[in-house]
Amino acid sequence: MTIQTPISPVSRVCQKNDEHKTGHRSGIKLPVSWKLTKQQQDFIDLFAEEDHKKQ
Repeated sequence: MTIQTPISPVSRVCQKNDEHKTGHRSGIKLPVSWKLTKQQQDFIDLFAEEDHKKQ
């Protein structure tokens, strides 16, 4: 006996080479629709540092 289940659509995952707006200092790409404050952008930049050490 075979049971058929509905297949959910695959959500698209953003890749490095996707077209997006570039973050101000970090080089992080953000969607054009995002309007970030300086505080929000600085927080994102903390995680963009290559030498960021995990605790």
